[in-house]
Amino acid sequence: MNNLSQQLASIENFPLHQQRFLSQLIQHSSFNASFSAAQVATLLSEQPNIEQLLTDLVPLAQSYSVSPISNFKVGAVALAKSGAIYLGANMEFFDQALNQSIHAEQAVISNAWHHDETQLTKIAVSASPCGHCRQFMNELVDAGALEILLPQQSPVTLASLLPLSFGPKDLGVNQNLMASDKNNIANTNADELIIQASNGAQLSYSPYSKSPSGIALATKSAVYVGRYAENCAYNPSLSPLQSALIALHLANDKISDITQAVLVELKSAPVSQFPTSYSLLAQLCEVPLKHQRV
Repeated sequence: MNNLSQQLASIENFPLHQQRFLSQLIQHSSFNASFSAAQVATLLSEQPNIEQLLTDLVPLAQSYSVSPISNFKVGAVALAKSGAIYLGANMEFFDQALNQSIHAEQAVISNAWHHDETQLTKIAVSASPCGHCRQFMNELVDAGALEILLPQQSPVTLASLLPLSFGPKDLGVNQNLMASDKNNIANTNADELIIQASNGAQLSYSPYSKSPSGIALATKSAVYVGRYAENCAYNPSLSPLQSALIALHLANDKISDITQAVLVELKSAPVSQFPTSYSLLAQLCEVPLKHQRV
């Protein structure tokens, strides 16, 4: 079963009117695992329960899972403060360390961030978030109040799932993931892909190491820009390559169609994304990763 077939199969339990509307959206060439506030309003016109809608969309999110190692498909569905809804799923990679894996909660947050959202209010997940993801979500605006919707359970807050939490303020940081100031990246290169990667670095979140970085992946049909998302606990950080791969995958594009890749980061940065990004990309495709320090 191909990706589109899986996606369509995942919405078969929706009422017929909603199913037809979702089917039209999913099959559109521009669909990228997100629903605008207007589209969400249309879906709610027949069943005005946002929590139920988020939960019902989890199987659709799961259909995006790439889990050849665990065979455990995790899907996450997020509601942004704007009223839009975003999907995300876990991604695993053969012949790479497990810490290169992308968690569904990371994917859905990255997806919303790529759409310029600044705050999420609810996230529905197919399984209870692991500690890694709880820590990653704790980097968000008003993280403690974020509602987590789990199967067959009443909604809970992230604060209840992560008591006595360690967060940005413990390290003296008053910014948050998805809502931080732009980084000053002075790029004079005229290459369009380098410009795109530089834009990703400008929008990346790196308040702890001061090592903003961005990546641009060009395929036969589009360019996908990734942003570094740092975490106060360091290890749960999301690399710009992982961020770009999320965007590419959720747009139903193919990694095998990547034609160019470039990473931009600061010369003065104490942290470099190049070694691990080079290793992962080399495993996924034959396109070399260009490295631009500015």
